Amino acid sequence: MTQSHAVNSYDEWSRLHEVIVGSADHYDFHHLDATFRLFHFENLKQILENERFQKAYLDLAADIRSELEEDVEGLAQALRECGVTVHRPVRLAHSGDIKTPYWSSRPTPALNVRDQTIILGDTILETAPQQRARYFENDALKPVFYEYLRRGSRWLAMPRPTLGRGSLDPSFFLNQGHYLAELSQDSDAEAVEGLGYELAFDGAQCIRLGRDVLVNVANKNHELALNWLVTHFSDRFVFHRLEGMSENHIDSHIVPLRPGLMILRSPQYRYLLPKKMQDWDVIVPPEVTDARFPDYGDRGLNLASRYIDINVLSVDESTVIVNSLYPELIHVLEKYGFDVIPVRHRHRRLFNGGFHCFTLDCVREGGPESYFYG
Repeated sequence: MTQSHAVNSYDEWSRLHEVIVGSADHYDFHHLDATFRLFHFENLKQILENERFQKAYLDLAADIRSELEEDVEGLAQALRECGVTVHRPVRLAHSGDIKTPYWSSRPTPALNVRDQTIILGDTILETAPQQRARYFENDALKPVFYEYLRRGSRWLAMPRPTLGRGSLDPSFFLNQGHYLAELSQDSDAEAVEGLGYELAFDGAQCIRLGRDVLVNVANKNHELALNWLVTHFSDRFVFHRLEGMSENHIDSHIVPLRPGLMILRSPQYRYLLPKKMQDWDVIVPPEVTDARFPDYGDRGLNLASRYIDINVLSVDESTVIVNSLYPELIHVLEKYGFDVIPVRHRHRRLFNGGFHCFTLDCVREGGPESYFYG
């Protein structure tokens, strides 16, 4: 690992110097347990009753895995060519299931590294997993985190949930009239008596804007996490609650590109934002249909929505990495004066991640500026 800085990352757009790019190594299957089905329910609800998804695991074809690995490596190389120092997760031994006293699961690799960690200024914050298969995912990042710790970074972790039966709140979907049989029939997990809902939360539920942080809250698990954030960071950050912008992640809903300009999936989301941000200029992404994406048939399923390609990564205020398979957005961003770096990403819906998801920006030039109250 070659680096010269402690972590420093306050925003989504200032000049990027150091980043972790996730790994697709050993991404051989999806474990379709109750926590997986709840987390992805918004995009799976139409097919969960399909017979082919009633099994415990969905094996992923070798050719798909190979193409994913190629595309992730292409992202890492594009960042290096921009002068960014790229760190990677270490390869962990995959010798079978992971287990706790309450459940067992097959692990997935540290691909979407944005989810289990958020960098808040000079602090590495490990978040509280919402899916059992991802419970020990950050072990693959610990060599990088320890080096940052030695260089003066802070390193904290939210309380790790048990993820026992009944610990996750399904109210976001229940309030929409959906019956979540897969969660109520979570027969492969034990409950923790007297525990109730736990703190469970992903870093991709936050958008950082200097000293202001947007936080998406869609259920009681997220509510507990927001309260934890306020308790531990309110001396340095202002947390703005977004009321159920999505069921969990929001980095395919809102993408700030620089102060005063953002990509917003739809104008309907503008009024969920802080008032000072509602005046920002908005790029509404060009619509695409499901025909734009691979049809996996029995080989896979779409975990992400068709808006996943607005999940772009800014190298600086004028340079953005965008999926080369979304030329309409590239054209729009170029009209706004951005230098666009096209990188291919084929299986973004199957693996529920774009370039922002696949990366954890550890060192950027920006600081704790206020973009709302200046």
